[in-house]
Amino acid sequence: MKTSGSFLALLASSAVIASPLSVPKHQKRGKSSIVKSVLEIIGVATNTDANAWDYGAHPTMCSVNLSTKGGGNCHADVTCADGQKRDYDNWSNCYHEGVNNFNDPGIGPFSVVFTKKDGDCSDGLCAPVLALEYVGNWFKFDVNALAEAAQDNANSATLCKVGCSDPTPASEPDAENICQRTNVYNNDGVRSSQCGVPAVGKNYGPGKLDSQGPVNEAGYAGPWCGVHVTQYQKKNPAGDPATDPEAQYHMDVKLYDHNEDLIGEVLGAEARDGQAVSVTGKLPHVMLVTAQKVDEDPVLFAYADQSWAYADVAHQCNFGQYDGGKREGDCGFSC
Repeated sequence: MKTSGSFLALLASSAVIASPLSVPKHQKRGKSSIVKSVLEIIGVATNTDANAWDYGAHPTMCSVNLSTKGGGNCHADVTCADGQKRDYDNWSNCYHEGVNNFNDPGIGPFSVVFTKKDGDCSDGLCAPVLALEYVGNWFKFDVNALAEAAQDNANSATLCKVGCSDPTPASEPDAENICQRTNVYNNDGVRSSQCGVPAVGKNYGPGKLDSQGPVNEAGYAGPWCGVHVTQYQKKNPAGDPATDPEAQYHMDVKLYDHNEDLIGEVLGAEARDGQAVSVTGKLPHVMLVTAQKVDEDPVLFAYADQSWAYADVAHQCNFGQYDGGKREGDCGFSC
């Protein structure tokens, strides 16, 4: 994950937070370079026209709301693209500098600490710091700093796209808000704020906030994976398929897990009419991809007990037309 230095500093600024005890560490990994279509299939946000907490526009993001009332009554709730809100009340450490740990099915383990109180807040608790285990191994979001900078339209509140200068100009299309205040402190005594964070195994656009979900013993993350296929047209369709390699289709097939990591591939494989190309890797079963006789024929897929064609809605398939001697497409599958 590449992120601007000023943004990282802003997220961590003035955040004095104790790391939760006995939390598992996970191995850092580099994100594969994946075409936009396969990113969409396995859930990477590519819409950069909305705030991070808008999971309707960013279906791989989740909204986290934090609030206190009258200096106590700490509350959090998390809502992801499925629209199911999960509430977290009855905090055991709802006080200044108290570390509160939760485990949400949408974003994974997270913690919240209110780092200021009373005189620093006029009254009550304020300045929450939100940390997520799967984002940078308990990466800390300084909610107040991000909300203030967003309100002021400051450059430091924006994420830096890969390769951009530091800080990102406010005019950059990728410059978006991460947190906002939803209630500063009114007569009801409520302080509340909202942030957008990535769902487990997803990220906020390539090279931005990256959530690394846990992997199984085989070294990949399920339960949903993606397959990207490039099918190359026959260079000599009139030739004898038995003797002329140019009378056959050829394929590149790449497999990605729920974390968008490459977990298997074959490149330039000869795809004889009706004979499957086999792809192995970290998955427990072999992915079979079959080209047929003519260009108009559908590409066929089979994995474990699943089988489908290249336009299958249940497998979220999206295939393009031939262009420049090839066509590309993507499908998802249970893994």
